[in-house]
Amino acid sequence: MSELLAQTNHRILVIDDNRSIHDDFHKVLCPRGNDASGLDEVEASLFGTPVDSKPAATPYRIDSAYQGKEGLDMIKQARDSQAPYAMAFVDVRMPPGWDGIETTERLWQADPDLQVVICTAYSDYSWSEMMARLGLSDSLVILKKPFDQVEVLQLATSLTRKWQLLQESKNQVANLEKLVALRSNQVVQEQEKLKAIFDNSPEGIFQITPAGRLLSANPALALLCGYPSAPQMIAESTDFPAQMGIDASLRAELRERLKIDNCVRDFQTQIRVRDGTQKWVSITACKVASKDCIQMFYQGFMVDITARKEAEREKSLMEVHLRQAQKLESVGQLAAGIAHEINTPIQYIGDNVRFVEEALSDMSPLLTEYQNLESAAREQAVTPELLARVRAAGQKADIDYLKREIPGAIRQSLEGLGHVAGIVRAMKEFSHPGRAEKMPVDVNHAIETTLTVARNEWKYVADVITDLAPNLPQVPCLPGDFNQVLLNIIVNAAHAISDVVKGHEGRRGVIKISTRQAGASVEIKISDTGAGIAESIRNRVFEPFFTTKEVGRGTGQGLAIAYNTIVKKHGGELTFETEVGKGTQFIIRLPINPSA
Repeated sequence: MSELLAQTNHRILVIDDNRSIHDDFHKVLCPRGNDASGLDEVEASLFGTPVDSKPAATPYRIDSAYQGKEGLDMIKQARDSQAPYAMAFVDVRMPPGWDGIETTERLWQADPDLQVVICTAYSDYSWSEMMARLGLSDSLVILKKPFDQVEVLQLATSLTRKWQLLQESKNQVANLEKLVALRSNQVVQEQEKLKAIFDNSPEGIFQITPAGRLLSANPALALLCGYPSAPQMIAESTDFPAQMGIDASLRAELRERLKIDNCVRDFQTQIRVRDGTQKWVSITACKVASKDCIQMFYQGFMVDITARKEAEREKSLMEVHLRQAQKLESVGQLAAGIAHEINTPIQYIGDNVRFVEEALSDMSPLLTEYQNLESAAREQAVTPELLARVRAAGQKADIDYLKREIPGAIRQSLEGLGHVAGIVRAMKEFSHPGRAEKMPVDVNHAIETTLTVARNEWKYVADVITDLAPNLPQVPCLPGDFNQVLLNIIVNAAHAISDVVKGHEGRRGVIKISTRQAGASVEIKISDTGAGIAESIRNRVFEPFFTTKEVGRGTGQGLAIAYNTIVKKHGGELTFETEVGKGTQFIIRLPINPSA
């Protein structure tokens, strides 16, 4: 059929028992020579077209049948061979076989698209009789005998063209039907896919009206909310947010955000499921208008994050324990040095106390003689012998020496006690578990406390220079965590310098610590004169468990914890500047007003 549509079908079948009629049709439709030129003149005069401008005569192919049954066979054979006839001229009277009316009926049964011209005389069938047999059809034309050759030519031209248009129309309809069927099948497949996604999604999917009535829910949502099925959940949920939600303020917040943003993602809240238990969920919802833009509803999905919340809570507790363990580990590593720092003043305090004890023992006879002298003076019985004993006791006790040394010993002891008290106070501040919320912290005092705790780590390898800005504003911090950051960086600086000066007698490095206010932040710089950080590992400095120290000297957690504390917990910055062979400087910036 596609080949037929590519070119006009000019196949015509003439069914008539009179052979001369066949010759006449051939002369009209397939003219030769002069006949053709004469016909051209007739057609030109009929259609108003000049002979020389008229296109070449249409190449009709005429086949002949002399009885109705023969014509029917030819029609069937043509259809079977995919070369159907476009039209047929059928005579009414064809004895002894079928007449034209019956022949036409049978032809249309075999080929409904066939255009038929019934050639009839006035004495054959009336119009009403033919319509009663054949019905009113636009594929039928009555041609009265005797007919003019222009009429034949006009009918052949019109009906073959009509047949062609009919085939094109049917083909177009068939193509459209195929396309519709294809699109319908695709729509059905997409609907099935969406239904499969909706039914099998592990996340709860919903559609809900602004009044809180559930329009749809999938099995996962019903399971999440404790219902045996989605239809039962829809039936029982008259006000879904109010029935499921725990915190009314969070429900109001979600509604307000949807009004402003149209879509809210990962809104976390708690719900109370059907059996009364509570769950944490994450809701993503969008505002959607119906096709007619009249009704508005919300659609989205709900995910159970109870396990995640519990894991986050446990992780938070583990982080607290890890920080405290790391802090205690640091204290443990510093314990020997701290003990040494305490032991030194304790030793000279003990020596001074023993000296005072011995001095008091030496002064005891002198005090006894002074008491005797006082009694004698009160009775006015002072004798030269008594004065001589007093003088001898004073010389033995060496009063001038004791007057000179005892105040110094006491002063040194008080200084030593102050030093010990400072170390103990620093240790207490440093090792305290701290508060769960931030509090204003004196950064300068925190630095001094940490230097005291870490003194034994740096005093043998480096000199510490501090340049702490006076009147520095306090910064909201978690004190224990912030102290740990300072300790980690200071100890790292001491270790870096130790690696450089090791093996060089008398060589020392420098750790410099400075503070200042930089705009809305407090800036802390801690620099060392170590070897610097190699370029190949600079991007790994803050990685957990990454360390270049030998086993037992570092866990690789110090700078990772420092970065997490400063950046994530305090909203600050922790960066570094380094130069191989010259040292490293860590820069901490903490916001003075984090809320701003």
